[in-house]
Amino acid sequence: MDPRGLARGRMGLHISRIEIRNFRNFHHLDIDNFPAQAVIVGENGVGKSNLLEAIRLVLDPSLPDSRRLLREEDIWEGDPAGLAGGAEVTVVVELQGYDTDDDAKSVLSAATVGYDPYTARLTYRFAPRAEVQLAAGPSVQMTGRPLTAHDYDFVVFGGESESNDVRAIRREVALRVLPALRDAEGDLQNWRRSPLRDLLERLPLDPANLKETAAAIAAAVDQLAQDANVAKLEEHLSIRLGAMLGPRLAVEPTLGFASSKPDELVRAVQLFMDTARRRGISDASLGSANVIYLGLLLEALSQQRLDEQFVATLVAVEEPEAHLHVSLQRHLFGYLLRSGPSLVLTTHSPHIAAVAPVRSFIVLRATDNGTVGASTAALPVSDDEAEDLERYLDVSRAEVLFASAVVLVEGLAELYVLPALAAAAGFDLDAYGAIVASVHGTDFKPYRALLGPSGLSTPHVIITDGDAAPDKRGRREAGLRRGAKLHPDPTQNAMLLDRIGNLPAYGGAGYNESRAPLADGLQTAGVYVGAQTLETDLCRILGDEILHAFQDLNSNPTAIVEVNDGVMNESNPFGVDPETRKKLLDRISDLGKGRFAQRLAAHISTIDLRARIRAVAGITDASAPLDAQVLSQLGSASYLFLALDDISRKTRETSLFAPLPDTHSASRGTDVPGQ
Repeated sequence: MDPRGLARGRMGLHISRIEIRNFRNFHHLDIDNFPAQAVIVGENGVGKSNLLEAIRLVLDPSLPDSRRLLREEDIWEGDPAGLAGGAEVTVVVELQGYDTDDDAKSVLSAATVGYDPYTARLTYRFAPRAEVQLAAGPSVQMTGRPLTAHDYDFVVFGGESESNDVRAIRREVALRVLPALRDAEGDLQNWRRSPLRDLLERLPLDPANLKETAAAIAAAVDQLAQDANVAKLEEHLSIRLGAMLGPRLAVEPTLGFASSKPDELVRAVQLFMDTARRRGISDASLGSANVIYLGLLLEALSQQRLDEQFVATLVAVEEPEAHLHVSLQRHLFGYLLRSGPSLVLTTHSPHIAAVAPVRSFIVLRATDNGTVGASTAALPVSDDEAEDLERYLDVSRAEVLFASAVVLVEGLAELYVLPALAAAAGFDLDAYGAIVASVHGTDFKPYRALLGPSGLSTPHVIITDGDAAPDKRGRREAGLRRGAKLHPDPTQNAMLLDRIGNLPAYGGAGYNESRAPLADGLQTAGVYVGAQTLETDLCRILGDEILHAFQDLNSNPTAIVEVNDGVMNESNPFGVDPETRKKLLDRISDLGKGRFAQRLAAHISTIDLRARIRAVAGITDASAPLDAQVLSQLGSASYLFLALDDISRKTRETSLFAPLPDTHSASRGTDVPGQ
């Protein structure tokens, strides 16, 4: 069974909301609908680890109070006051999922602030001490000196009152955080830090068996000591250490492989990787050691929960993909989704994202006003659509979760051609974290929901074929109708569909003049509709490249003539011949649209796209800006360039064809206007 479906069906006590103010990357982060199984993604340095640290300030019982006393570097750097001026840091964590758990209700009673559903609120607050605030009056600057960390204190409380101490709650709601690239091997070999210790110490071992085992070990040690070389080494060590320590601190060094005291035998137990006990943890890979450590921890938490040591467990793991093969990443995370504790993961791995429930993602993004976040927990899609999205987000497409902007397209052809057009315009999509993602069809609705304001809040546009000409059943304007249904305003949907239905006959008098305003209106909603299909829409501006790309793949003279005729047909001032268009598209389909698009992309990379656009638009002034007004004059290809211009402005804050640097001015060290 799909682990993502299992995860949806289970939800115990879990974090349901986090609000952070003035802590490290975060000026004000408020993530409502925090998923029970949360997968946190974002660029390096955006604050994924700091989000886990904020949770620890509230919930981690192992975090010493000295770590809860913050320093200057822990205050959001954009705070106008800063530590010296009385800045305040707060972290609010809300818990839900315990409506039917009487033990949790009892433990969280003082922290409960809602009952439908039951909601507990725990708050960490770091601020100037009360006596400092009293001396300062309305402004801490009245103290006459900058404040330091010694003027601050913290409190962690439940509910609405700061008198509700949460230490008892932290003992009952166990949070364990595993940092990235931890020294799992070292921890497993250190008795105090190893989760194996808890598992072994809670075993009801038979005292008589322990005593017999200790006697057997003592006999084995005695047998070892009968070796003359061992006895000689012990003697040499005794003499040397005696000389070094003196008579008052003398020791008697004795070699052995385990203590013979029954109550210390358990500490000598080690975990081996094979039944012959030949391969220890030190022989495991770094990735395997991390997985083993995590497995022991989860088992220890499970046993503690069964023994009612606490009411719930919360586990947070940083970048569990470290040192793991991709197949193991998928298998491991699939298992973790089926395990008991509420889980919070930070990751850069699309392999983990590919097996995660679509409603489990939290995306962090850096802004000028601190890091902000978006959650997919309340994604407005049906369960069937959610399953479709989960199937869609395989490894090759999970990158949409990490993108700064997304261009949604129908198929492979756009997937190859759009990045090539952007690169030819001087816009490197990868450099700005923008991607082109194919939905392999025309149902854009669930993907727009994923990227929209109720999902990831990722800037995006949709590019879809116009399919304006009547099909075999006489249906026309499928693209406009598709776009109208994607408009975010429901009242606009019906109006647009009505206007589309009243368009003049395709290609007839007044058709273009009536259709253009409808396509323009959809562009304001981020939906860019073509005229017919990608290949024919590009014929006017890339006709030679289309023909050359076809010739690279097919040398049949008849086929080449039909493609050439098809390209010329799209620029026919007297109207497009449907049969000639069909022959063109059939020839391309016979090659495979994806294969053809790859070759076309290679040819696009060789042209001067700026000069080509000026020629098509009839612009003779080489210095004239290629703005949206010019791009709209490119006929059937306009929508592609206008969509890329939209994404360019969203990511680079400049137009697609931004002015090129003046190399002469640059060589003189002169700033270039508009750059």
